[in-house]
Amino acid sequence: MDVSRGITIAAAARSATARFRLPGQAAWLSITDRMVRQLPIGQALGLFTAALVALGSAGCRVARPGAYPIGLYSVGSETNLAEIADAGFSLVAGPAKRRFLDAAKANGIGVLASPGSSAGDHFNAAKVRSTVAQFDRHPALWSWYLIDEPDMQRVSPERVEAAHRVVKRTGASKPTSLVLYQGDSAKWYADIADITMIDRYPVPWLPLANFSQHIHKTRLATNAERPLFAVIQSFDWTAHQRLLPGEENLRPPTERELRSMTYSALARGANGIFYYSYADMQLNERKYPELWAALKRVVKEVRQREALFAAEHVWWPKAHHFENQETRFNASLEASVQSVLLRVKHGDELLPSGHYILAVNTTPLSHTYRYRLPWKTTGQVPVLEEGRNATTDGSWVVDRFEPFAVRVYGPLSAGD
Repeated sequence: MDVSRGITIAAAARSATARFRLPGQAAWLSITDRMVRQLPIGQALGLFTAALVALGSAGCRVARPGAYPIGLYSVGSETNLAEIADAGFSLVAGPAKRRFLDAAKANGIGVLASPGSSAGDHFNAAKVRSTVAQFDRHPALWSWYLIDEPDMQRVSPERVEAAHRVVKRTGASKPTSLVLYQGDSAKWYADIADITMIDRYPVPWLPLANFSQHIHKTRLATNAERPLFAVIQSFDWTAHQRLLPGEENLRPPTERELRSMTYSALARGANGIFYYSYADMQLNERKYPELWAALKRVVKEVRQREALFAAEHVWWPKAHHFENQETRFNASLEASVQSVLLRVKHGDELLPSGHYILAVNTTPLSHTYRYRLPWKTTGQVPVLEEGRNATTDGSWVVDRFEPFAVRVYGPLSAGD
């Protein structure tokens, strides 16, 4: 039973115990950090994220309990956390320091923090044990960040696993995490930490489809029960041009590209998302207020559609077709429009419970796209928040997709 969605929570003041009420139930359940450690990691992570919000709730800004995890890197000092929380983010990457963690708790934000030393040749086990012992029980501490891109840094899986063991043997109750540079490395690294993350920053030097492809590779290589987070580009490579020698015409992603990558992460099975980075948009010498405004609009939409982002992926014998056969494949040689069937278990006013089809155009081209419904219908096929129904004969749906367009169809009804 997944109790990480649709739960009602109350905080026990100055306690590491949170009380939960399941949908439709009158009785309250209590859960402690010790109980969380005994659960499968996916379920424990959902419970902890919800409990974190509850424990920081007294007189504070608080995200909705059980909120879909949306994080942000390089947030600077704790003085920026109020703005970040107001924008809809529930997680940040930050230091394991008392002042920062206290401020994060006050703003209802969880912190992805280094345990004091990164996995690798210079790993300091003593410092890690000290940091974990001091801050693991802090209610804002969300995950211990073992290493950033070990596959790029050439840190072996064995060294990363050794760092993971040190954190666990110290008695950590919070999950470990790591981020990979490419999905091809997931075969060796994906199941070491409790949470696997993958970052791909393709704009504009790689096709946008490269992002989706690497999320997919990582998901396939990762245990299905292990949370996977996608890290999405929200910066201009111009500020980091030394890392891309010879590349020209660098720019930040457009709002359409941000939105397409965000929904591609959902389509490819990500359980949460981070964006990189706040500093690149707001804190560095060259600022990007338009990009920050666009990202806030995307995050606001995710928050409004949380029922969809928390939905279950459902297999169906999909058949689809492109009117222009010459553009049916994207630059990664996958279908230009990716479509998945999702089941919303706990719906809301915008997204009632039921089945939906998410379709994402991963290319800068327009497409006329057809897909076969999971079952025949005698009713209409609504297009979410577009005020129209898709063209259908009861078996197939056909629609026009502009560059990087995202469409949600449903709820779907079965025919008589």
